[in-house]
Amino acid sequence: MKRGEAVRCTVDYDLFEQNIKDMEGCFVKYDETTEKCLIWFSCNGEWAELQKDQFVRLDPDGKVPPKYREFADSITTLEYSLPT
Repeated sequence: MKRGEAVRCTVDYDLFEQNIKDMEGCFVKYDETTEKCLIWFSCNGEWAELQKDQFVRLDPDGKVPPKYREFADSITTLEYSLPT
């Protein structure tokens, strides 16, 4: 999957007191350690860690919708630096 792809949650999932079942989100990345996907939901501006069987892709070709393109391009992985 590509960063920025639109996905839809398929299970009941309480994300800060909002059930995001059937809500659209923006796929960010897959974490091999936890085997979960990081997805941002615009409905409440929160992030969820969902397993691959808890959501579906909205475009099987992996196209990134314009509404998520700029957002996805602005995300960077947190980097740690030590004091010098």
